[in-house]
This record gives sequence, C-alpha cells and structure tokens, in this order.
Amino acid sequence: MQRQTSGAGQPQPALLRYLNYLKQGTLLARVQARLDANRRARRRAWWQAEYEKGRQFKDIRLLPGVRFRLFWNSEISWLLFVKDFEAAERRFHQAFLRQGDVYVDIGANIGIFTVIAARKVGRTGRVYDFEPIAATYDRLQQNIALNRCKNVSTYPLALSDAPGRAEMTISTDGFDGRNSMAKPTGGEHFALETVSLSTLDAFVAENDLAGRITMVKIDVEGWENHVLAGAGRTFSAPDAPLLQVEFTEEALQTANSSSAQLYQALKKFGYDLFLFDEDKRGLKPASQEDVRDRFVNVIASKHPDRVFARLKG
Repeated sequence: MQRQTSGAGQPQPALLRYLNYLKQGTLLARVQARLDANRRARRRAWWQAEYEKGRQFKDIRLLPGVRFRLFWNSEISWLLFVKDFEAAERRFHQAFLRQGDVYVDIGANIGIFTVIAARKVGRTGRVYDFEPIAATYDRLQQNIALNRCKNVSTYPLALSDAPGRAEMTISTDGFDGRNSMAKPTGGEHFALETVSLSTLDAFVAENDLAGRITMVKIDVEGWENHVLAGAGRTFSAPDAPLLQVEFTEEALQTANSSSAQLYQALKKFGYDLFLFDEDKRGLKPASQEDVRDRFVNVIASKHPDRVFARLKG
C-alpha cells in the first residue's frame, strides 16, 4: 500500500490519512487489507521457520471445524496457508452446501474442498472424490482420515472423455497443483505416471446418481473440456448439478483448448455462468470477457434462483 503524501511531498500524517479513508468510505477495507497483509507475513515467516526444521508435514486448524495436514513440499499447502488460496470458493462451499447433499470433487488434490463438503453434507450426504496421482491420492486420504470423514468415497481415477489409461505429467519439485494430463504450467522437474481413466457419465450410471448430485467441482489443470465431453448426459439433464469450474487460459492452452471453448461448452449444456460475489453473498453474471486470460472459478447453474435462495438462507 503506497503512503499518501501532502502537497509538499512529505508523508501525510497517519491520522489525516485515516480521516481521508473514512471520508472516502474505504477505511474498513484498508484496515482489513493491512490486517490480512500482516497475517500473511506472519504465516510466511512461520512456514519458513518450520521448513528449516526439516518437517515433512504439520496438522493445523485451517478453518472452523476443519483440521488439515500441510506438506512442506507442496505448493498447494503453501498457497492455502500463506495466501488464503481460493478462500472465496471455500466460503461459497460453506454457504451453499447443505445436510444430505451429494458432492463430487473432480481433481480433489489433497482435499481442502473435500473435507469442507464432507462436514457440510453430514451423515445423510455423500462426497465422491477423484484424484489419479498416487502420492497426492495418499495425502488426500490422510486429510480425510484426519477429519474422520465417514461419508467420503475416493477413486484413484482421472475423469476424461473416454475410459482407458493415459500418462500424466507430474511435478517432482513441489508444484502438486499443476500435475496435468497435458503440460504442467509450473515446475522444472517432472515424471510420468500412468493413470486409469473413466467418464463422469459412466460413474453416474454405475452408482445410480442420475439426478441426485447437488454440486460438482472440476479443477483438472486444462483438461476441463475433456471432463465435460465425458459428462454429456449428466450435464445436459434439466436437473443437472451446480458446477464450480476452474478457468485458467494458460493451462487450457496446453490441452489445445481455451477459456472461450470451455465457456461455450457450459452454455451449450444450458448453464448460466456466474462469479461468486462474496461481499453480497450472491452471484453476478460472468461474461466470456470475465474469464478470458485470467485464473477464475466459475459457478455454473441451471437454476440460479435456487442457488441465490441457499446463499441468502
């Protein structure tokens, strides 16, 4: 945050600056931004100190009611703890999901959305996870066990447009959120791992889930259009689930796709696309321009009135 200066070019007294913020209606936002910056700085320092102790992981209370195992060679762990990664999306899950819901996590990684969903849907609900990378799948299982989630079923599979087997490129230098069926967007050292493939439509049919899924999260590092292609029956239905889909142009291009193609694919299924407005606890329409050349998670719904009702409830 830049320091404001007086007309003579001298630093503006703190009291005067804050009086100006108050007049502008930005005081609370600026104070919160400063508090957030200080908290992140403390967390960054703590992380570095713990890393230097040679730790492999540490269990912390990341959210109310949620304990989480952070791994010191994991970019995702660092982002979650230090940068509050996808904090708005986490709050959306907490506001939207209800007891008895059925939730599907495609690209579950180490499980932050899984454990939030498991807690929200409760004993009468169900969570289904897909995470194909063996080491990441093991860490996902650890976080499920740490939170005593008895309502989660996990599958070491990648969902795509057809069943079979394929090679995934995985980071060996900590960029665990960039593992991809295409080319990873981060890291310098990689390995190949052969994984099993299935489709969402096949899984839904095999488990009698047609019309019963409340929400699906899709975060597969550029492979999103392939997942949609294997979910045509599920996502074309009038009672299709709510979706949270990651748009990352760089990752999509590595899979010979684009944000524009992903946007249009969701529209063809009959979805309306939104961004979560955290301040108003609601949704705002997302245009194709809103998702171009940026990282953003889109909420797609065929019944936005029902989503609004849940968020306001």
